[in-house]
Amino acid sequence: MTTTLEIDLADILEDKYPHGFHVPVDIDIGSFLEFADDDWMHKIDIEDLLAAKRLIGIVWNVQLVLDERPDLTDDQAWKVLQVCQPRLEEVTDPIRATIRQQADGLFPKPKGKAALRAQLARIERAIEALPEDECTDPAAYGSVAAELDTVATLVKGD
Repeated sequence: MTTTLEIDLADILEDKYPHGFHVPVDIDIGSFLEFADDDWMHKIDIEDLLAAKRLIGIVWNVQLVLDERPDLTDDQAWKVLQVCQPRLEEVTDPIRATIRQQADGLFPKPKGKAALRAQLARIERAIEALPEDECTDPAAYGSVAAELDTVATLVKGD
């Protein structure tokens, strides 16, 4: 599904610069827009904008509510949708389960040495996230060092 948003740049510019703006000469936005060779309506592909920032958006509309409750008016369905919005934005256990299931289907978890290397990479990222100065958080450094000693002992087979 492609969701586009139509934006009227003329309205935006007139709202932002109601008295025009100053460059080397004063330009009245209304006059500029009136004589410009553009209709100032531009479509923006929301999915493309979000994808550029590695985001997704879930768009809900009143039709979803009306499908469940056809007796409601559009305004009532809109009110229901607005009240539901905070709950629809929550990351719940079923959503997390869906994400795990899809990730496992697309990218099966590594096994054997590959799994150990992946775990070591996660540990390395955690170490990089520690403060540079050990005395800032000595307990974190101590617990990580102890765990790494245990791993080293297990890998050596001692």
